[in-house]
Amino acid sequence: MTLRSHFHRRLGLVALVALASAVLAIPAQARPERLRWTHPTPGEVQNFEAFARAPDGSSEQFFSLSVPTPNLGVYEATIEVGDGDKLISLRAIRLDNVASAWTPPQTRVDDAVGPVIPVGGGTPLSPTPGAAQRFDFAGDAVGASVTGWVDTQPNYSLLTDDSLFGVTELDSNRVLFTASTGDNIHSHATGLDNIWSDYELRGRMAINHADASIGVTAYSLYRNSDSYYRLGRSAGGEFVLEGRPALSCSGTSTGITPTPGAWYRFEFHVQDQGASNHITVKIWDQTTTEPPSLQVDCVDSSTQRPRDGTIGVWSAGAGEKYWDDLEVILGDGGATTTPPDPPVLLFIVPAEP
Repeated sequence: MTLRSHFHRRLGLVALVALASAVLAIPAQARPERLRWTHPTPGEVQNFEAFARAPDGSSEQFFSLSVPTPNLGVYEATIEVGDGDKLISLRAIRLDNVASAWTPPQTRVDDAVGPVIPVGGGTPLSPTPGAAQRFDFAGDAVGASVTGWVDTQPNYSLLTDDSLFGVTELDSNRVLFTASTGDNIHSHATGLDNIWSDYELRGRMAINHADASIGVTAYSLYRNSDSYYRLGRSAGGEFVLEGRPALSCSGTSTGITPTPGAWYRFEFHVQDQGASNHITVKIWDQTTTEPPSLQVDCVDSSTQRPRDGTIGVWSAGAGEKYWDDLEVILGDGGATTTPPDPPVLLFIVPAEP
């Protein structure tokens, strides 16, 4: 069974809401972990189960959680897992004993490697008029794979594994996320209607751990070829522009090191200039002002450069990674700034005569 099956769409479990005790600053040890989750059709479920394992697949543990009494639709249970990093998933067992798919695993990170900082929903970005494509994941089921996207296995593999990325909900806002610690995994939009040239990729992304690696791809040829441009950051580093094959231009760092728990907006533009591709980048903390100048300005004249391609996301290492409001703007998208966020209307009172 896959996350895309009819039953898994219907009975598929909502991803874990919180692994609350993962942020305690105490030495690594076996200890209780509190899980919170929701489910779209609770009346069909006779039992929930949890599965914990180390990132290398060892130290597997299974737990029967029964059906706890929900509080405002949220279930809660406590399990005790072993020492070190753990990947934890849930599934539902229907009344006829049919099991749902496991949720995409979330990471319980050993405190010895640093704290987990929760990521909130932030402020969703308003749609850009005339955008060729927009992925805000609002229409995708929580706990399921993204419709029309394909995940690929670690280490730049082109082989499919649709268990690596899924949709979760942060403060009632649905986003794309992964809790996988696999190195160099990807998810990409598929189909001929998702291949473009001369475009800008806009959106936002966030991490919950300082050792998380996260990024977005443009002009990607996945799953046919390991070729794309990427705006991303490796564990502990700044957001940089990279390519596969490697870029030869200098000045590819944005100077921006992400803070766990914060959302970062970006504008990632690639323009075909005939003999080369012109690539520019801006990225900034969503709560701050958009930078007035480009942070990266690169020309790729390689004969191996991609001429067009789809968009996607890239991940590696510890923690959870999140993406939202991905848009494709055709043409010279970099010539205009991102629309401002709308105002927040607080209240309306009668005006004085």
